[in-house]
Amino acid sequence: MNNSIKISNQEIIIKEFKGQRVVTFMDIDLVHDRVAGTAKRNFNENRERLIEGGDYYIATLKDENRTLGIDIPNRGITLITEQGYLMLVKSFTDDLAWEVQRQLVNSYF
Repeated sequence: MNNSIKISNQEIIIKEFKGQRVVTFMDIDLVHDRVAGTAKRNFNENRERLIEGGDYYIATLKDENRTLGIDIPNRGITLITEQGYLMLVKSFTDDLAWEVQRQLVNSYF
C-alpha cells in the first residue's frame, strides 16, 4: 500500500484520523507553495468559524496514531478534514490554489 500521494509535485503522507483523511498545516503550506505558517495563521484568524470535530481535530499523544503515519508532538497536532481544508483555503485564489484544491479533493480526500 502506498502511504503517500503526489499533489502539485509535492509528496504528502496519507493520514487518516477517526475514519477520514486529514492534512496538517505543513501539508497545506507545502502543496500550495506558501510560506511555512500560512495555513496555521489562517486557521488562527478564523478559528471561531471552524468546528472542532467537523472541520478539524486536535490529536494528542493519547490518540491512536497508527493510521496517521506521523508522530504526534507532546502539545498535540491540529488535523484538518476535507471540509475544514476547503473552508481554510477559501482565501487562496491564485491559479495554483485552484489546481491544488481540485487535486486534493479528487485524489486525496
